[in-house]
Amino acid sequence: MMTDKPVVFVTGAARNIGLAVAKKFAKEGYNVCLTSRSEKSADLAAREIMSEYPGVTAKGYAMLTNDVNQIRETFRKVREDFGRVDALVSNAADPGYNQSILSTTPEQFDYVMSSNAKGYFFCCQEAAKLMIENGTHGSIVLVGSVHSKRALPNRIVYASSKGAIDVMNRNMCYELGKYGIRSNLLVVGAVYNDRWSCYTPEDYEKKRANWPLGMESYPEDIANAVYFLSSDSAKTISGSELTVDSGVMSVLLSYNKNWDAEKDEREKLLKK
Repeated sequence: MMTDKPVVFVTGAARNIGLAVAKKFAKEGYNVCLTSRSEKSADLAAREIMSEYPGVTAKGYAMLTNDVNQIRETFRKVREDFGRVDALVSNAADPGYNQSILSTTPEQFDYVMSSNAKGYFFCCQEAAKLMIENGTHGSIVLVGSVHSKRALPNRIVYASSKGAIDVMNRNMCYELGKYGIRSNLLVVGAVYNDRWSCYTPEDYEKKRANWPLGMESYPEDIANAVYFLSSDSAKTISGSELTVDSGVMSVLLSYNKNWDAEKDEREKLLKK
């Protein structure tokens, strides 16, 4: 089936940033393809979108980004269901918590790099092929992180995977430009997500003290930036990096020499 409406493909879109991005594109009249690790979660998100925006079609797909066969099979289904992809938003990523240079195992390293760098790469490959096949002038937005630009403890593998997509963005700009396909990177930081629900007011105050603006972004703020980069308002922007981080990267954060001693406390917080 070939739809007349433009189609966006958003990975990791069952909640948080991904869901907000999918809803933003639906609001702007796009049909939506979204993925999640869970088929149930993907279907629920798609139904939620169609309930809020009845004029669009949304469909959820179960897909693990560390499995290239699943990526290719999902895009095969998208070809059948929609016949096109006009915008790709690569957002799904494994956070790689509590992995340091001293503790990370080969298995942990491979899992995070496969889920993030490898997953982004092959989603971009499949989306670009479909865009070229249909002659659409498409947009690719990679959701990156301030972790690839600055250092924090126990996030080295995640940061490395996000650094890989920084390089990927520039090279895709070069290789895909002649097909009218744009690639851009959104560098995000200080973004509220559902893991923050267990924070105390003191936790929030401590985090905000590191940000020049003193406030966090919300998924809708990221979605607005993603849509801008995908829209005609940014039609000559490619290979660029747009940062949405409340000013985090402009500050040299305090160094904590006891980072390893506090690892257990962070793990307890994440498990709440």
